[in-house]
Amino acid sequence: MRLIKWYYHISLPVILILTLVVGLTPPHSIDGIQTTGNQMVIAHPETQQEKVTQDNPPSDVQTKSATPKVVSVSTKRATTTPSPSRSQSSKTTATAISTSGTETNSKALVIVNTAKQYLGVKYVWGGTTPSGFDCSGFTKYVFAKNGITLPRISRDQYNIGQPVAFSSLQPADLVFFSMDGDKIIDHVGIYIGGGQFIQASSSKGVLITSLSSYWKSRYLGAKRVL
Repeated sequence: MRLIKWYYHISLPVILILTLVVGLTPPHSIDGIQTTGNQMVIAHPETQQEKVTQDNPPSDVQTKSATPKVVSVSTKRATTTPSPSRSQSSKTTATAISTSGTETNSKALVIVNTAKQYLGVKYVWGGTTPSGFDCSGFTKYVFAKNGITLPRISRDQYNIGQPVAFSSLQPADLVFFSMDGDKIIDHVGIYIGGGQFIQASSSKGVLITSLSSYWKSRYLGAKRVL
């Protein structure tokens, strides 16, 4: 019994001293092994790596993977309207001109036929109706029947339209003359083709006349009003 009490009195202070000594020992780490007091904690490498990642997040360039862009290329060819060739363009233009010429010729024939309807109508100075015509009254009336307005007297009729050479005369062209030989226009008729024109003659009324040497010597020019 005394022995036990003696052991107790001696061991108790020793235990207290050892406890104080151990408690004052600072924790330290060696190669990932952390010691705290009388305990050792092994720091796992993945845990350390995770901590570093959270404290220093990588940049966008490091974290974003390079995703290749897929570019869709259509293999379908664009449909374009081919431009007409030079020959096609020429053909189209020629057709348009031909159509315009056909309409003009048709109008000219109508005017000539209208003029022929009054063959034999007597001459009346200043006349502008089928009751009697003078030369410019006759041309004005015939063209008016076909929707074309001409001035009243021959001299003024010569001032409109397009000039036409004698060799290029076509039906419905107006032909002008100077009957007094003074180069002043005082007579007009309507060319009908074949070297002839229709006029209101002061001696015979409305008739068809050939462009003979007599009339050519008095001829001053022609105009086209279609």
